[in-house]
Amino acid sequence: MAGNMSGYALDNSWIRARRRLSLLEQQLDPLTKRRLLRLGIQNGSRCLEVGAGGGSVANWLCEQVGPTGRVVATDINIELLQGVNRPNFEAIKHDIVVDSPLEGGFDFVHARWLLHHLREPERAIRRMIDALRPGGWLLLEEVDFFPVHTSTSQLYVDFMVALANNVVRASGRDCFWARVLPRLVAGTGLSQVGGEGDFSLLQGGSPVAELFSLTAEQIREQIIESRELSAERLNEALDLLKSPDFWAFGSGTVAVWGQRQS
Repeated sequence: MAGNMSGYALDNSWIRARRRLSLLEQQLDPLTKRRLLRLGIQNGSRCLEVGAGGGSVANWLCEQVGPTGRVVATDINIELLQGVNRPNFEAIKHDIVVDSPLEGGFDFVHARWLLHHLREPERAIRRMIDALRPGGWLLLEEVDFFPVHTSTSQLYVDFMVALANNVVRASGRDCFWARVLPRLVAGTGLSQVGGEGDFSLLQGGSPVAELFSLTAEQIREQIIESRELSAERLNEALDLLKSPDFWAFGSGTVAVWGQRQS
């Protein structure tokens, strides 16, 4: 079905998915929380977390909105969301592009590192905006791997490009597109559109390096079958990511927000 996430490479059912997602959360959560607080998350807010993954942001949102608020988290696989045991929380198995639109009236809608997995990200953004109440805020955080091209190690560059390409092969998209996200969101009619960017610093053996190593482990066969990287060079790259003497930029994140007027 056009636009859905069938063939998603990073299935949450994988035996080490929880570890991989926890590393991602460790890297991204502090900035996500700061952005949501700046947008005015508070007691009583109604929040929608799209593509909630391991549920760390959803769990934190439940704390912020309190007993009078509500947090709805969606994903195509909600297995890892079962651990969020709070009375103001609901997990829904849902594909934002394909399934019936979600109810509206949310004060905040958030999605992180999701859009590059979708064949129709514009449709997903439109549906997220439709779920907002007038005055509600959309926050999108999307990965862009442009910083990896600054590395002096061609092996590292080739590894990261192959990794990024194979993560999103099923969607037909790429991981080097988020720089257009501000213009895309600004064209939706939202007001007070703003944004910022950040990137990770990777040292061999660090949690950031382990995140990308685990991602490669999960899709190892796809990478080798794509012929973008041989098994030998993949192993060399994984060894490089274990070396504390190796430093490079990791992935970048482009964050964009805007407010619905009507």
